[in-house]
Amino acid sequence: MGSTARKRGVLVTGGCSGIGRAVVEAHCAAGDQVVVLDRDPPMSALPPGAELVLGDVTSTGDNAAAVRALLATAGRIDHFVGNAGIHDGGFSLADTPPQDLGRIMRRVLDVDVVGYALGARACLDQLMETGGCMTFTLSDASFMVAGNGAGLAYATAKHAALGLVRHLAAELAPRVRVNAVAPGGVLTALRASTADGSEQALFNHPDALVTAVRDLNPLRIVLSAEQLAPLYLFLASPEAAGMTGEVLRPDGGLSLRAGAR
Repeated sequence: MGSTARKRGVLVTGGCSGIGRAVVEAHCAAGDQVVVLDRDPPMSALPPGAELVLGDVTSTGDNAAAVRALLATAGRIDHFVGNAGIHDGGFSLADTPPQDLGRIMRRVLDVDVVGYALGARACLDQLMETGGCMTFTLSDASFMVAGNGAGLAYATAKHAALGLVRHLAAELAPRVRVNAVAPGGVLTALRASTADGSEQALFNHPDALVTAVRDLNPLRIVLSAEQLAPLYLFLASPEAAGMTGEVLRPDGGLSLRAGAR
């Protein structure tokens, strides 16, 4: 294969930072052509082989634009990575004024669930042609409802996203495989939706959070986004050809806790 040839076409939402950025870099290092759909430009240039489409995952038109961009560069779509997400800051039902509750719930569900569905639909026809796959970013909050910092909206959205993965896996087999990665305790640029419609950084005190994460999981480990990226490439590889509807859980052993299954 020549130096300019690319192996696969890959679309990653929320790929300018955090886990998404690490997945983009891993795919580009493997020789793949990647399009990133993100609302904000990256802090540093994307790697060679990656192209940015600025847009919102909750927009049907923006998802379609990202698909067109990837077809223009790669001519095909082999892997859709639904990764863009937003947190809720850990809010509870009792402590949230009624006038704020619906706004936060809708925003988190729109991004973390509807955004996944819209991206999957935008890529579906091409993935059916290539026999490709989808990989979604879930969370320990897809299984846990306490002790991990997730509030009502985020826990609800991530549980719903788990249902989306399982439904799509059953619906799209045998043509398209659908799997997920559910990290726990990874410090990224994840932001939280606020009552006034703005967003704020979730991890403002990383040193304290590192200690808290280590104290929470049995392995006493804090994983980096770069450590997670190979899992996404594995799920898109021939070695994972027999896997669909599966969730890989790199969470330091949080899944061993009672009520975390």
